[in-house]
Amino acid sequence: MQVEIQPDQGLLNVTDLLTLPVAEQEIGFLLHAALRPTLLDEDAKLITLELQQGPVPVRRYLVRSSQPRKTFSINYVGTINHPVTPNGESGNSHHFTPGQISSNGVFLSGSSYWYPWTGNSPIEFVLQVKLPTGWKSVSQGSHIPRSEGWRMPHPQEEIYLIAYPYHYYQQPASGHLAEVYLRQPNPDLARRYLDATGEYLALYEKLLGPYPYTKFALVENFWESGYGMPSFTLLGPRVIRLPFIVHSSYPHEILHNWWGNGVYVDASSGNWSEGLTTYLADHLLKEQQGNGAGYRRSTLQKYADYVATQDDFPLTQFRGNHGQISQSVGYGKALMLFHMLRMELGDQQFIQGLREFYRTYQFKLAGFPQLQATFESISGKDLTRFFRQWLTRTGAPTLKLAAAETTRTEKGYRLEVRVEQTQAEAPFWLRIPLFIHFADQKAAVPYTLEMDKRSATLVIEADQRPLRISADPLFDLFRRLDPSETPSSLGQLFGAKRLFAVLPAGADDDTRQAYRRLIAAWQQRQPGLTLLEDSAIDQLPEDGALWILGRENRFAHLFNPLLAQQKMTAQSGTLALTLSRNPENPQTLGYITTDNPAALIGLARKLPHYSRYSYALFSGVEPTVQQRGEWQITASALSRQLATDSGDGLLPVADHPPLSKSSQ
Repeated sequence: MQVEIQPDQGLLNVTDLLTLPVAEQEIGFLLHAALRPTLLDEDAKLITLELQQGPVPVRRYLVRSSQPRKTFSINYVGTINHPVTPNGESGNSHHFTPGQISSNGVFLSGSSYWYPWTGNSPIEFVLQVKLPTGWKSVSQGSHIPRSEGWRMPHPQEEIYLIAYPYHYYQQPASGHLAEVYLRQPNPDLARRYLDATGEYLALYEKLLGPYPYTKFALVENFWESGYGMPSFTLLGPRVIRLPFIVHSSYPHEILHNWWGNGVYVDASSGNWSEGLTTYLADHLLKEQQGNGAGYRRSTLQKYADYVATQDDFPLTQFRGNHGQISQSVGYGKALMLFHMLRMELGDQQFIQGLREFYRTYQFKLAGFPQLQATFESISGKDLTRFFRQWLTRTGAPTLKLAAAETTRTEKGYRLEVRVEQTQAEAPFWLRIPLFIHFADQKAAVPYTLEMDKRSATLVIEADQRPLRISADPLFDLFRRLDPSETPSSLGQLFGAKRLFAVLPAGADDDTRQAYRRLIAAWQQRQPGLTLLEDSAIDQLPEDGALWILGRENRFAHLFNPLLAQQKMTAQSGTLALTLSRNPENPQTLGYITTDNPAALIGLARKLPHYSRYSYALFSGVEPTVQQRGEWQITASALSRQLATDSGDGLLPVADHPPLSKSSQ
């Protein structure tokens, strides 16, 4: 493809030589309706067919030749300039354009129909790109030396072309090339990403197998995005400057070159790539820091906060991220599926299965059936029941530690444990991890209770007296958490279907209007959010979650004990925190107060990103977070003391060792 781009005019001019897998006498293709094609082959005819309307208008064409041929040449010229618009579920912050050529930047992908689309056959390509002086292009594969061109010899699902007058940085990275393309010069920022590229390429090559491309590039986009393309990622200007991104979202995008851009997703059985990538990136990094169980608990909490029964869907229907509901299922539930599979098979067979799956299906389409077959081949186990349950069922089990009774026997002690499933749906087949502390042993001993009915019992004969029992304390199972296992969180408010916000009548006009604007912004993402005046009600509604706004609010006193306990009474700035009103049937209350009403504009945008936390304190107009955290959980209904004189010194249940150690 000889590609000329004039960004200031939005103009694209391409001369394209296409080579087909087999000779054809008729070749059909789709092209963006704003592009005017001309066939360059004299012995063939270009026939214009119907226009297809949609987000991108496309026209169908037919090339008819006098005899079968494997190649045809075409030139097409026109403009592509679709605006950047919100994408997905109500309240989703993601934006998208199917294609844009402008002085602000170039974004072209398969959804732009900027090249003739002939079907689902994989594409190999060579691009020669002509741009204005100072502009640089980015695409998949390798940069052609001494030219503005790209070569991709491996089958691809689509062709990307990105361009801007970028500031370019590079360095070797684990046998490959690390690249950074920034819209403004920033050597320090570039260095952080170049170093991280080498670190994570080394980590995942050791875990999974060779990196499939010659380079990996961080490319700064002209709108806020988080895209993982083959051999590069396209991140927004604000995102890449967040200090934590380089060791959170960035390794996630690198890993997508194994899952999604190395092995392609056959979405007909569901998108497995996002869950597996999240498990081996976001979750693994937390595991390396000793907080894998905490990450799994947060994952389960998001599912509980955002996925109501009527919104749930099976993993076989997940295609991509369109907001919190789809993310909680397609990323969170899938993450837990892979964790449970790892628990079922053990680390060695799990890693072996991942490597075999990657080796077998590199640059090919694969779905959940191929994943299942690979792990069955490696382990020798029939995993049909496991995959069928977690892929095709909606809902999640809810566990209750119904009984745990110890009796003295002639040989020692007999412990009888009964666990029940209390969800409305039919019972799930589960292998429940149980951990028991015994006298004279500081570390807990693991057991497994298998159940596929409402109730199951495990009997343990032991020499030592049982002191404490915990059911699934490491959150190894996909399930709905007991309220006692989770602190109140901001996500419980942002995920509520029925929600009230109570305005303070005693606040000044500027503050009241600022709170109104805050709630109006959130009503766009939560249509069920109702605004009330504290002076108009005698008591708070009990049929939904609640925001209490302002220290002047008549109901702000409900938070005074918590504020005093957490030593937050004298804090200045903008504070958001939560509490649970009734442990038995919890109603989540949120409290927002500020000494700077102008900060509430930014809070409307920022606070939903802190949904996992119980509280967050911000400063300044922007505002900038200063503190955030979760309330400490002191007791769980799935843990029980079996002896009153158990004493101190029992070690907490140790989390699983990380699946792979850090590359450093």
